[in-house]
Amino acid sequence: KFFRPIASHGGNANDARLTLEKDRFYILATKERVSIPVHLSAEMVPFSHHVGELRAHYAGFFDPGFGFGTNGDIKGSIGVLEVRPHETINIYHGQPICLMEFFRNSSVPMLPYGAVGNNYQGQSGPKLAKYFGTPPTAPPLQH
Repeated sequence: KFFRPIASHGGNANDARLTLEKDRFYILATKERVSIPVHLSAEMVPFSHHVGELRAHYAGFFDPGFGFGTNGDIKGSIGVLEVRPHETINIYHGQPICLMEFFRNSSVPMLPYGAVGNNYQGQSGPKLAKYFGTPPTAPPLQH
């Protein structure tokens, strides 16, 4: 409805690549699982300007406990990147496209990410924001 899947092209899995077109918006998932301990927060940042202008800043902030839980009980979650290249580029399966910058929090949160049913904890692939979900049904009016 809002987005359409795109397929990679290339021979085998090692050659698989996606062509990302200039100024188009893409939602991608990380190959690796992300796990942020509760005393840290993290943000995805571009790893190199030499591979083309590819920003992962539209989403990419990870709250304390994302893919970690309270005491490390979760062994990582897929990270989702919302990207828009400013030039047409190819990206390859397993190619690094961002770095993780970590920040030490001033304190540990009372409830880490996921403790109250957050949208992305435990996702297995790209997942649209709650904004794109089905709106809740309003209760019937009382007369």
